[in-house]
Amino acid sequence: MTSGDVAFLLEEVTRCMESGLTKKFMDVNEEIAFQSQMRLKLSAQLENYTCADDDLPTTTPIETRSWTHDGKTREVHVLHDRKASKIHAIKNFITPEECDAIERAAKPKLHKATVADGKGGSRYSEARKAYQAGVAVPWHLEEEGNGIATASRRLYDYINEATGYDMKPDGQEELMSIQYFGRGKGDKEPDRYMPHCDGDCGGLPHKTGGRVATMVMYCEAPESGGATNFQNSNVHVKPEVGTAVFFSYLDRESNKMDTGFTTHSGCPVVRGTKKIAVQWLRIGVDAENPWDSFNTLTVKLDDEDL
Repeated sequence: MTSGDVAFLLEEVTRCMESGLTKKFMDVNEEIAFQSQMRLKLSAQLENYTCADDDLPTTTPIETRSWTHDGKTREVHVLHDRKASKIHAIKNFITPEECDAIERAAKPKLHKATVADGKGGSRYSEARKAYQAGVAVPWHLEEEGNGIATASRRLYDYINEATGYDMKPDGQEELMSIQYFGRGKGDKEPDRYMPHCDGDCGGLPHKTGGRVATMVMYCEAPESGGATNFQNSNVHVKPEVGTAVFFSYLDRESNKMDTGFTTHSGCPVVRGTKKIAVQWLRIGVDAENPWDSFNTLTVKLDDEDL
């Protein structure tokens, strides 16, 4: 056998192996995609059943940690932990006085909540029934103990420690005060927020200026309903006054976004009132490039016409 024959045989073997491996990889990817779609369909079907169970407790944590901040130690329940998606519940995170300060600042500005319209703007939608108002954080009053500023500093410190994002307040969205009102079991259109992602959750690279984490702080818990449900992660959080739910949706190492594990909903509020303070966090914003210089598609407004 000549050297040419050997080379030919090696080339044929290599081609055969590559062809077989390519088909194998295609089959595996197809199976992964199929199972992912089935998981999403099943979780969507279970959403209403989960929200309908008013007695369903918060999901059992996979780990319990402690977090000490300004001399006070808080209990942290880790409910979901992946590189691109984390969900934590932090006990006694916000005080009644801090909640009161946020609600007083929001009260004159409360209005119907909106959702992104898919075109860069926002609109009213039956998918989200609530009232909300943005609250500017008076950082200049932080040393005086202003409740809005102290709660905000605590949430930035927690999020940066939990994620390593090293985010600064400059250019971030305002703190949002959101209220849901229960009108009884017979209400056919209860206050709620249908399943959604706060940022992109399609596994794509992060877009500069886009959201990467959320902190939800419960200031008032309803008598019935109003849980926060992460349908694709099998995580359910029952509102508890003072508790905060943190979740992030960016893998900082790969710069890729979550693939749907932080999709969440605000279950219908049946009786009582649910009051929360929410902070959405972004990477790529600062004093010169604030959050509102981007539209809801994370496109810089100055670049829209280019």
